[in-house]
Amino acid sequence: MKTAGTFKKTASLAIATLIASVIGCASTTGPTPMRGADVSAPDRAPAIKNYSEKMPGVGQPTLIARTFIGQPPMVPHTIEKYVPLTADENACLECHITDELRGQKVPKMGESHLSKTFKRTDGKPAVEMSRFQCDSCHVPQVDAKELVDSKFVGVTK
Repeated sequence: MKTAGTFKKTASLAIATLIASVIGCASTTGPTPMRGADVSAPDRAPAIKNYSEKMPGVGQPTLIARTFIGQPPMVPHTIEKYVPLTADENACLECHITDELRGQKVPKMGESHLSKTFKRTDGKPAVEMSRFQCDSCHVPQVDAKELVDSKFVGVTK
């Protein structure tokens, strides 16, 4: 008799669970995608934005504020004429190997980027081989609205 009672309780519980699942699933709405369109709708690409048209060495560019500790400085001018960067051809070094160029203050490349062992042919420090491709970390920025709302608040101190 104990087996029959246990079976009835288990069967009742299984039927109640099945009914609750069917009712629960029938009353919910589908997911709402973050992009605001039907999931099967084609993506809409954002409008193409131009990076800063400011030329290096012309006027004093406005430095872009960092948003977190350890963030590499962003580039406040165009780099189109200077890429690709290679170990032999790196136009960034022409200005940023020093902290002053033609009487203008410029951000100097960090000591962590320079070789402790080697010097360039002009006597200036050489860049570490793992650090010559500046645009891997230091990127130009475009003035554009965020694609997704964010409540991110940076910590810079």
